[in-house]
Amino acid sequence: MNLIIIIQTIAILFGLTDFLTERYPRLQRDIYHIALFVVTFLFAIKYYYGPDIMSYVPFYETVPTLSSIWSNPDDLRFHFEPGFATFCRILKDCGLSFYWMTAVLTILYFMTIHLFLRRIESKRSFALAILVVLEYNVVCYELRQCLAIVFFLLMVMSLDRKQYLWTFVCALCAVVTHKSGIAVVVPTLLYFLISQRNSLRTLSQLLLIALVVMLLLPMTNLSFSFLSALPLPSSILYSISHHLSLGRQIQVVFIVYIVALMILVHFSQYTRSRMESIALAAMIGLVFIVMLYQYYYLLNRIRSYFTPLILVFIFRYVQQAEREHKSIPYGQLLKQSACFIMMLYMIHATYAIHRGDRMVKHKVNEACTVFELIDHRASDVQKSQMKKAELWWAEDFMKDDTNKIK
Repeated sequence: MNLIIIIQTIAILFGLTDFLTERYPRLQRDIYHIALFVVTFLFAIKYYYGPDIMSYVPFYETVPTLSSIWSNPDDLRFHFEPGFATFCRILKDCGLSFYWMTAVLTILYFMTIHLFLRRIESKRSFALAILVVLEYNVVCYELRQCLAIVFFLLMVMSLDRKQYLWTFVCALCAVVTHKSGIAVVVPTLLYFLISQRNSLRTLSQLLLIALVVMLLLPMTNLSFSFLSALPLPSSILYSISHHLSLGRQIQVVFIVYIVALMILVHFSQYTRSRMESIALAAMIGLVFIVMLYQYYYLLNRIRSYFTPLILVFIFRYVQQAEREHKSIPYGQLLKQSACFIMMLYMIHATYAIHRGDRMVKHKVNEACTVFELIDHRASDVQKSQMKKAELWWAEDFMKDDTNKIK
């Protein structure tokens, strides 16, 4: 069975318990800790999993020395960034295999996520379920970006605590770990410098209008014209153009975004919220979502940095408004409708993975965990998974014309 579907189903069930334990906050927090452990464990036990191992495994096995990585970073195999190569080199020098590298990365990611989710007073399991459904691909496949996200979130946390030296260090680490890091780190730091105080309600209203406009206005042609004028390397230009070419005029997730913005607009009337670092970064993330939601491939790259921040921001904002005002007109209706829509979307997204899995010949998402080693030799399991990944890229991925290099 598909490992992602298993994890998402379990996460959704844990999320549902939040609505059954609202009167028991301590029990709700205990269930969240169990949910966090179970989700982290299930992601961590994946063994040579997914299609991307076809490039990650050879790179990890032949990663150069630290001096070679930084003396000539352009020579790195598969054009991997020096930050990720350094991470791999350090773990390999510690004697860890590729599997243990993925396990360490998974634990680092969810430990960082926990540092943010614990700022939410209630419904942490529901927030965790949303995160798992939206961002499973980061933990399963996109290892370099997963590490960059960890550094980015630590950067925001350091910024929030006014630890500016650590902010700079984490920002630099995020940028050198994945190319997308600079696209989120620079706007976040700039926005923090120039916009300490803003009307959240006004910003939310503008984003709500912009999201509706983006529904009617495809930006691909304008984006291509803008990109061609930028002094970027050809490899980066090709990557961004390829991501922009894989777009959908209307996505089901659109309604999730529009409901989130409606909640911010409505609840902003009933709370006094100062724009903290997490809120500032979340607003940057919402801007990216509004501008890129049509281009699901590129959006997934950028959104993954901000999803934890947006979740914490919205959950805290709504809960603070309810605490300050016992009765908010239409507040319960809007909040319950949003939760219901989000639950429907999570179920739809999980089923979509199942439906997509039936359409491919080589089941790279089929559950393969470290427990396979009980009955099989490690070399046999690794060889089988690598062969499956190679066939998926050659036969399933390349059968789509948009994925072929012209």
